[in-house]
Amino acid sequence: MADKTALVVIDMQNGFCWRPEGGLQEKMGWPALINVPAVVEHNAALIAAARERGVPVVYVRYETLPDMLNAMRIHREAAAAVGLPAGTSFAMEGSEGEIVAEIAAQPGDYVVSKTRWDAFLYTNLEPLLAGLGVVNLVMSGVLTNACVETTARAALQRNFRVWVAKDCVTSETEQLHENALLSMSSLGAVIADGKQALDEATA
Repeated sequence: MADKTALVVIDMQNGFCWRPEGGLQEKMGWPALINVPAVVEHNAALIAAARERGVPVVYVRYETLPDMLNAMRIHREAAAAVGLPAGTSFAMEGSEGEIVAEIAAQPGDYVVSKTRWDAFLYTNLEPLLAGLGVVNLVMSGVLTNACVETTARAALQRNFRVWVAKDCVTSETEQLHENALLSMSSLGAVIADGKQALDEATA
């Protein structure tokens, strides 16, 4: 069922993954993510396998307007609380907002921008997947307990079958990561290594 499956890669952007000096993560005082090199490597293998099978690869990236008017209130207030000037961008413009080079989008891939943890909310993700005829979703990316989990829940409520590639997701701590995997599993998502997830979703 490769023609009924899509790989959704969430927020694998330089600003989140590599936490560059002076970048959004540092400005906000957010901790660095754990196991990033391994997660990038596993994503690269999963994405390559998906392309080989003709499975559409959909990248989801976080960006807002430079003035943050369309950002979540909690983020605008958090920026103000740490003294960031008005107009500070959550768009992670330039290299900070780009997908990490090792897994960059290629011709034929899709890129969807979002402003919320939920990749379906206020985006064209759902109509894109409908147009592709997709019913099975394999998910990877960051953060396990935020955008990945929220998007997985939203997908399940929209009657997609969901696999989460556990070696291709990460968070700020092992506890947050493991708890999110357990939560998604309890709701019906299949938690498996990337290769197994892709094998099962396309079987």
